[in-house]
Amino acid sequence: MREFILRARTAKTGDFNANDLPAAGRMDSVCASVSNALNIANALRKDTIIHVVLEGSPEPPKLLTFCGDRIKGMAWDEKSIGEFIKKALIKARGKAERIDACEGLFVEKKSFEALVKEKLKDGKQVVYLHHEGKDIREAALKEDIVVVFGDYIGMPRATEGLLDRLGAERISLGPKMLFAAHCILIMHNELDRRFK
Repeated sequence: MREFILRARTAKTGDFNANDLPAAGRMDSVCASVSNALNIANALRKDTIIHVVLEGSPEPPKLLTFCGDRIKGMAWDEKSIGEFIKKALIKARGKAERIDACEGLFVEKKSFEALVKEKLKDGKQVVYLHHEGKDIREAALKEDIVVVFGDYIGMPRATEGLLDRLGAERISLGPKMLFAAHCILIMHNELDRRFK
């Protein structure tokens, strides 16, 4: 199973206007990332999960987990994904426990660090996308992998230190800084080529 963990440091955790996703703490980037993680031509990636940790107001952190093998009823344009997220957040308002907000979308109150530690405890290979990491073409990647990355703000230094201490290998996708949603496509392409 491929898993992606996006840390969205300003993305709203409550009601927002789906017609203005950038104003919702760059929810446009979150929606594009979800679409690129799960959507391929004429199908969904059943082998992929994307977790998004929203850290904006009013109830941070909120963990959204989209399961490619279970998701139903969501169109794949950014606005539709935004509406889907908005409904899930409203349903989860004030709740800490994990809830099945929509088919294939779970919401719970969980921090980025707690989620990464959970994945490492489960024995998963965890890699951190970083422009100064090892070139992806030289990295030993497993089919069962968790790919961690940040939004346009990046990771706090304390979190980078934690990822290093936990043994998450830093991987670079190339010489240029990329949008979060584009990183997912490059990572999928690399894994698709290695694990046909």
